[in-house]
Amino acid sequence: MPDQKKEETVRLLWMLGLAMTIPMILVSGPIAGYFISIVLIDQLKLPPALTPILMSLGLAGSAYQAYRLIRKMNTTKQR
Repeated sequence: MPDQKKEETVRLLWMLGLAMTIPMILVSGPIAGYFISIVLIDQLKLPPALTPILMSLGLAGSAYQAYRLIRKMNTTKQR
């Protein structure tokens, strides 16, 4: 019985660690899109209208990664 309780505690801590990464995942995509757009605008002389497009793509990618992480947490909860 004590081993089962320890295993449950470890699983809950693992899920908590995963859940705490979600905000950073959601923020990192638009930031990466912003910096990529700055480099492309400076190096390739592309129009500045590229910035919101790349930031939106970064947000969409981050949202997808967060969705996958939440699904992973949901499937491990059932074990």
